[in-house]
Amino acid sequence: MAGQVIEGGRNFVGQLNNKWNSFSLKEYGRFFESFRSLKPNRTKSYEGLLLCIAQGDKDRPEVAPSVSPPKDGLLLIANVWFSAYPVEYGHIFLVPSAINQLSCYWDKMMFILATKVASEVNNAAFRVSFDSGTSVESDHLFFQACYFANPLPVESASTVAVYDGKATSDIIVSEMLEYPLKALVFTSNNLKTLVNVVSEICCSLHDNATAYSLLISNNGTKVFLFPQVKNLVTGCFLSAWECSGYFVYHTKSEFDSASETEISKRMASASLQDGAFEDLKHLCCSIANDLVN
Repeated sequence: MAGQVIEGGRNFVGQLNNKWNSFSLKEYGRFFESFRSLKPNRTKSYEGLLLCIAQGDKDRPEVAPSVSPPKDGLLLIANVWFSAYPVEYGHIFLVPSAINQLSCYWDKMMFILATKVASEVNNAAFRVSFDSGTSVESDHLFFQACYFANPLPVESASTVAVYDGKATSDIIVSEMLEYPLKALVFTSNNLKTLVNVVSEICCSLHDNATAYSLLISNNGTKVFLFPQVKNLVTGCFLSAWECSGYFVYHTKSEFDSASETEISKRMASASLQDGAFEDLKHLCCSIANDLVN
């Protein structure tokens, strides 16, 4: 793989992975199907299964050896299945425990666990993402995570607060400024409040058939929300990494011709119209206000 910072002021990142085409959707489906039928006494036979994260009774995290994953746990699976697919170092999938079957659409508890993983790793380079309506297995909930050595372009973009609840809730809702893709940022040191607000908004977006992606960063204290419309040319949505300004190219010609203008147009084509985005901002502020008061 090769990488480069795209010329321009936004510092978009392009990665060349010339094996990208070897990643087949059929294989991807089999990957998740294998964990769907995971047996409690056979977890050690599945390459890539690192551990299972679950909510415990104690305040501090601890390692508890077990032959079977907890019923409501989150499996951390290293991406060793497709050597061509890892986005960056430490690429893992975070998948709801197969004992409880793969959760459909949205599971607030799994979002809590994914955010806690980002917090417990305690490394600013570690980011967690979620794509709704954009993934191959769009009817199943799973997160992805990996390390990015440098700040992602979206993390360096300017923002302006549209809701400031510092006095009562410690949550701030901000709007991205001069970024090609309209996005909102939720910031709080109170994990419970952050999860409650973002979860409620995600449910509303789902009910309104609006696709979106999430990026959890800053040790679990910041969540970027990227609402999207389908690209009329490609018929696809952007992934969370692409929304964040990190693009993977599977041919050298695409990689060599990548430009800030081309990437900006691609991102803008997935962005909500002004009216729809204004409605979303009002909804987010209303939800934040209702849940914290």
